[in-house]
Formats: sequence, structure tokens, C-alpha cells
Amino acid sequence: MSSRSTSAIIARAVSGHHLLKIDGYSQTKLVSVSRDLPVVPILQGISAQGSLSLLDRDGKPVPSYTHTFNRSFKTSEGSWGWYSYITRSALENSGYLKDDNFTLRCDITVTELRVEETEDCDFADLLWKKEGADVAFEVDGETLTAHRWVLAARSPILKAAVRAELLGELERERNTPIATVRIDNMEAKVFKALLHYIYTDTLPDEMDKGDEAATAMAHGLLEAADRYKVERLKLICEDMLCKRVSTGTAITTLVLAEQHHCQRLKITCIDFLVSPKNMEVVLENGGFKHLQRSCPSVLMDLIERAKVA
Repeated sequence: MSSRSTSAIIARAVSGHHLLKIDGYSQTKLVSVSRDLPVVPILQGISAQGSLSLLDRDGKPVPSYTHTFNRSFKTSEGSWGWYSYITRSALENSGYLKDDNFTLRCDITVTELRVEETEDCDFADLLWKKEGADVAFEVDGETLTAHRWVLAARSPILKAAVRAELLGELERERNTPIATVRIDNMEAKVFKALLHYIYTDTLPDEMDKGDEAATAMAHGLLEAADRYKVERLKLICEDMLCKRVSTGTAITTLVLAEQHHCQRLKITCIDFLVSPKNMEVVLENGGFKHLQRSCPSVLMDLIERAKVA
């Protein structure tokens, strides 16, 4: 293995929520606060995603009164929020004001993405030259080799899959030179990209192009990262897809976000789709029929969100 300077993508996310319960609503004076408050300068590469929701009597967010945001910070800015959330009359007639009380929930996720130059061993050569490989993966008709010690350090699911295969081979007569694990429901090129990231902490060069193929690869990699618990890669793919939402990809990306619990990506897609211009194009393309078949509950969320957009 040789040593070289590489650029590693570092991703970190922190999430939290706060419940604000208003007791004695009739005695509460609601005031507005200026949005133009000073804020501390924030480092480039920080983004925040979140929502403010009125809760129903079961403590669940009401879609029609759930406002979302997705904000990237590049320089110090004024504060921001909503000039209007809900009127007194709307709240009083909503059915969610009970015994003169109501509750709001605020969810926030702060994500940091940055690139760091690192001096590291060239594990890419180790991967593609197959030197010392001790596990093989059969994926979509192709056989890909890797090293158990690298996989064990990066993915608990791959580690467990290899260990299960090894235990199985001990119970039966071993007839292959190395353990072989079968990977179903994944394209070989996606699994290759997953291995590339596991070994190098970088994405394949073709994903920088921003074309349809790169977006499709980001879809596949996000799914693979979630499946094999490579959390940092999942964050990177989610960030990439948030920047590539279009009328051609919004529905499939929204379904992906819902299936793999990517709240930030889901919010971005819904905010994109509630735009009348974007919604008209997607309707003409029949995209909402796919959403209705795949995730009807998300379609209802989208309809409720569009009512208050």
C-alpha cells in the first residue's frame, strides 16, 4: 500500500426536538417577534432542517399545521422563520385546543458536511488489486472481492453477513477458497461504489457530474448505505439528493426518503412539490399515481401541506 493525500468527506448530524405546551390559552397574549435579530456567524457547510407542528389530541403532528424549513448557511445572516403560523380563530376552531391547552413540537436537525485533506494509505489499490482479499460477494452476476477487516471496521451488517457465511462453511465441508456472500436486490455498480466509499471515504468520480446517472447512483447508494448501516455515506447521499430535486426526480426521491427515514430529504421534496408550477409538471407526468401506489400516507401529507402553502 502506498501513501497519498486524499480528500475525505466528513459528515455529522445532530437531531433534537422540543415540546411547547401552552396552558391557559385564553389568558395568553400572543405577540410577534421581528425576524431580523442578530445571529452568530455560522461556518460554511452547516445546514438546518426542521419543522414546527401543532399536535393533535394523540400527540401527533397535524399535517395542515406542520411548517417545514431547509436552510443552508454560507455566511452570517439575520434570523428567519414564519411571519404567520396560525390565526387565533383557526386554532380555536381546529379541534386541537382542549381544556384551554395546546401543544407545539419543534424538530431540528443540524448537519455539517466538510472536506478534509488527509494523508492515508491507498486502500483503493488494496481493493481493486485484490491483494489479500478473503471474502467475495456475488452481486448481480458479478463477483467482487474484499477484506474482512476493512468491512468489519466500516459496516456492522456486512461484518455480520461475512461472519454468518464463515460459520456456515465451518458446519459444512468447505469447497471454496474464500467465503462467498450473495447480495440480492442490488446492482453491481452500486455495490462497487459502496466498497469504494468503504475503502477510500470518497465517492466515485462519476457522481460529481450531476447528471441523471449520478442522481440514480445517489439513490442506489443511499439505499445501500441504509441497508448496511454506513451512516456517514447515507448523510452524504441525502445531502446530494437534496440539491438535485427536480420535476423528474421529486416523486421517486420522496418515496426513497420515506422508505429510508430521511426526514430532511422528505421535507425538501415536499417543499419542492407544493410549488404550483412544479406540481403541474409532475401531475402531467403522472408522478402522483406512483406516489399513491407506493406511499399513500405521504401523498396525504403532501395534500395537507399544499393546502397551507
